[in-house]
Amino acid sequence: MDQVNLAIVGCGGMGRRHLTGLAELAESDFACVTLRAVCDLNVQNAEDLADEAAGLLGQRPRVFLSVAEMARETEDLDGADVTVDTGVHHRVATECLDLGLHVQCEKPLALTIRGCKQVLTAAERAGRVLSVAENYRRDPMNRLVKALLDDGAIGTPRLMVETGIGGGNRIVITPWRHQKRSGTIVLDAGVHNADILQYYLGTVREAYGEAKIFEKVRYRGGTSGPGGFYEKWAATMPEQVEATGEDTLFAYLKFTSGATGQWLDSHAGHGQSRSERALWGSVGSLVAPGDRNGRPVRLFREGRELSGEAVLGYAPSYRLEPAAAALFGGERVAGYTFPFPVTDRKLLALEYYEFAQCIRGERVPEVSGEVALRDVALVYAIIESGVAGRAVTLEEIVDSQVDAYQRELDEALGLV
Repeated sequence: MDQVNLAIVGCGGMGRRHLTGLAELAESDFACVTLRAVCDLNVQNAEDLADEAAGLLGQRPRVFLSVAEMARETEDLDGADVTVDTGVHHRVATECLDLGLHVQCEKPLALTIRGCKQVLTAAERAGRVLSVAENYRRDPMNRLVKALLDDGAIGTPRLMVETGIGGGNRIVITPWRHQKRSGTIVLDAGVHNADILQYYLGTVREAYGEAKIFEKVRYRGGTSGPGGFYEKWAATMPEQVEATGEDTLFAYLKFTSGATGQWLDSHAGHGQSRSERALWGSVGSLVAPGDRNGRPVRLFREGRELSGEAVLGYAPSYRLEPAAAALFGGERVAGYTFPFPVTDRKLLALEYYEFAQCIRGERVPEVSGEVALRDVALVYAIIESGVAGRAVTLEEIVDSQVDAYQRELDEALGLV
């Protein structure tokens, strides 16, 4: 299989996570990516990631502090995987595209709608692939839920409830996720849920809701982050930070299909935590297990509850693509029991595999820049609704007709 030459741009915690995805792909029958370079303004982070890559991949990539120098001096470099902090996604992704590189960018595509559009324009101008690394929908259990919905297992979908409550007053992974100007936690994490909502039920037409900052001060707690990838920076984390970015979203959603959604996402919940993803339709309902845990889907029809293998008969279209089937143990798996870090790197491997296919012209990105833009728009529709005191349409957000909350960010980023 022809190899695609890539670089990782951004060598912090997310870059380290992505490297494990590359390693997982390299060990599979679908190996098709060579890591040629890593790039970061922090030379120590870049050197450390290169060392890790040497151990995991058997070859040490070159280290660069400048994207321009990296593109100029790395022969046959095809693309860049952008894993920098959210607040500079638009700038770094645009630079990579303008230098002729295909780009896979971590979610969210940018800090604001105008930032997303800048990246989309750069991709169109350069004639290069733009893919966004959205991993939740790639989870086999989410593929199964989607097939159940498409195959009519619950009839016509009418209502979806998406709930996540927890976090208390602790810093979530890193301090910047609590700062409005660098990417609040409701955007950085909430865009995952926004993508799942629209992956399941199609485009949201209108949103009514609000966002709040419940915890004005955040305190250092467990700083290792998902899979422990941020632990090496724990000692440099402040004991506390003043939060300027929202930690909670409340929303009532109207989908173009006619379905209704209720979304509550709070990273300031004390006491009992809660996570729920459930859908009701004209002939039944289902409970999705969430993301990256492998628990079975539960289907309720005609007074019966079905789960595990029993639900597969209601999803005849469910088939994982070959790479996913190989990594997760079959094309129609009804569950899996991998530890979180293993599941995480398998999903990241699938992102890389698809990106390589796109660069070779074999397919188009599933989560394109346009899809990712609408995911960001859904989060901002809720925030802007609270500022405006009324329901707003996604088109108003996409067209920047309603942007009171984002205006400060766009001005600081030089986008207006």
